[in-house]
Amino acid sequence: MTKIDVASLRKIVADRNFKWRVGEPPADFRERGLGWEPSPPELNRAALANAQRLMLTRMPEIFSALSMRSAILGAPAAAPALPRRFDWRDRGVIGPVTDQRWCGSCVSFACVGLVASMAAIEQAITPPDLSEADSHFNSSHGATCGGWYNATCLDQIKTRGVASAADFAYMNAFDSPPVNSPNPNDPNDLWGAHVRTIADRNRKIYKIAEVTAWTGDARKTYLANVGPLVCGFKVYEDFQGGNYMGGVYKHATGVFKGGHAVLVIGYDDDAEAWICRNSWGTGFGGAADPDGTGAGFFMLGYGECNIDDEAFYGCQGVIVPASNRWRGWWPVQGGVAAANSSVFGASRAVDKLDIFTSGTDHGTYNAAWQAGDTNWRGWAHVQGGITAPGTSISAISRRTDHLDIFCVGTDHRIFTAAWQPGDTAFRGWWPVQGGVAAPNSNVFGVSRSLDKLDIFCVGTDRRIYATAWQAGAANWQPWAPVQGGVAAPNTSVTAVSRRPDHLDIFCVGSDQRIYTAARTPADTQWRGWWPIQGGVAAPGTSVFGVSRGLDKLDIFCIGTDMQVYTAAWKAGDTGWRGWWPVGHFKAAPGSSVHAVSRSADRIDIFAVGADGGIYSAGWSPTAAKWRGWWRILDGAAAPGSMVTAVVRRPDFLDIFAVGTDHHIYTAAYQP
Repeated sequence: MTKIDVASLRKIVADRNFKWRVGEPPADFRERGLGWEPSPPELNRAALANAQRLMLTRMPEIFSALSMRSAILGAPAAAPALPRRFDWRDRGVIGPVTDQRWCGSCVSFACVGLVASMAAIEQAITPPDLSEADSHFNSSHGATCGGWYNATCLDQIKTRGVASAADFAYMNAFDSPPVNSPNPNDPNDLWGAHVRTIADRNRKIYKIAEVTAWTGDARKTYLANVGPLVCGFKVYEDFQGGNYMGGVYKHATGVFKGGHAVLVIGYDDDAEAWICRNSWGTGFGGAADPDGTGAGFFMLGYGECNIDDEAFYGCQGVIVPASNRWRGWWPVQGGVAAANSSVFGASRAVDKLDIFTSGTDHGTYNAAWQAGDTNWRGWAHVQGGITAPGTSISAISRRTDHLDIFCVGTDHRIFTAAWQPGDTAFRGWWPVQGGVAAPNSNVFGVSRSLDKLDIFCVGTDRRIYATAWQAGAANWQPWAPVQGGVAAPNTSVTAVSRRPDHLDIFCVGSDQRIYTAARTPADTQWRGWWPIQGGVAAPGTSVFGVSRGLDKLDIFCIGTDMQVYTAAWKAGDTGWRGWWPVGHFKAAPGSSVHAVSRSADRIDIFAVGADGGIYSAGWSPTAAKWRGWWRILDGAAAPGSMVTAVVRRPDFLDIFAVGTDHHIYTAAYQP
């Protein structure tokens, strides 16, 4: 390592009126590693296109048309009003300074730091300590200290995830003490690194849903409104050689040494500089200074060191591991479901669960569990019930220890069966007079008060039909159409009772928009069919809702972009509020979101991800926004199925899914 003359360097910096402080490196100073390489154009283009999509669909209030043009084309534009200075450290979401030492792993250090910060922003948690070693050496990059691309590193975190540092500490990738790499002719490959197996890795990883790229004025807009970014720039001797001691760095002298990736945590227009966190330890830049530099942080002048040659990279939609309060994923012994069928359940009393599915023979099957059981009891055949292909069984508990179940038969008529204390088996199946359902649609029911049942279906003419029963009635009421309602193919009607004897129903219409109708005790017929403004659902998906409190409704659907959306209503509202996207999560085609309220004003939603995994998100009044998505253990669902949930006592959740082997699986959560 050549050493720059400090006196000469100070003179050059002073003569050029640069605003950075020059110092003498410590006697034992050793240059840290470099390893950033510009991302290939095709990767950059893909990330820029993704940013454009998000600006138009999720961030229109943040990005003006001019700043979009600037971000996409690099053209000058008038940026939206922004603060003169912004620093994410002020929000407490930037983790501590790290040290890559003499390995060229800066890209992984910057990208992993970005994911940790976005987890803190999106999930309202402390920035997690993530494994740079898992990102760099266990990924497609391989076990070397050579360079990498920001785009590829983030794409790897998107597809394979990244574990925590507790599961694979950075220095554990090397021999102790580290030894030279077997590639001595490669100046970037200074140490020999190793791939290390992480036990039970899929339960522990963090993932991201979106990788984006930003240029021009949109970089500051993004930083001030969304989160940090990652950049790459050229490094010269005067920066790498230990002479930088704070302030706004601009290249003064010395030869080019290589490329370096860092985390951009803000900007300062008065100083005309980006604010960055380095990965060369807390000694970099000297002691912490009031200007925010030093102790591992620095400022880099706008346009310096070819920093504008590549877009700044961002990520959104951090998926964190499920809470360790989830237990499972257990198979429910003997349960095997038909294709395109889901498991639905009910809690007929505190700590009692009953679940139902259509078997591979299309028979109707039931299993049960209650507190004290060491295993599920069942599967038992519900005698006589045969379901149409592509349908599921729904279940309702209309009073303690009473169950009513409903299905579409092979002749597409609607059938029901019932169980109550004293019964040794279900009674039924009885046809619900006159009801005939469209192909690939389910019957959905709700108990609007004690011993009252209402069920809904999509008829063969695709109109919406309803019928009701209450204790003392000899028969179900005749099926009646809900005026104006026409459903899209392969969807079902769902219902919520938001207070005793009040009903709200929801459906995807023939135009894929979301519609609702309502009925109260004073009504002689249904009121509606009203479109819920802005809601559009993906083909083959249904809308599900929940009442988290008296006269409060929240509904959920998968949009045409396969992201999850929600809308809300409460008494006094003149219209629905929403639709709001729930994070950046992407759902599997042909699936739907399921929602439950596990206690007052708390909502949990569950969905099958695009990768087939089981995910959840949650909302409570104390949260400023939705939290999640969390991967629940290593659960994976069969194509065309959905995850469902049951609350068996306040804040106790049980979820059910048809696995990729079509066996039935469950997991449980408790406070």
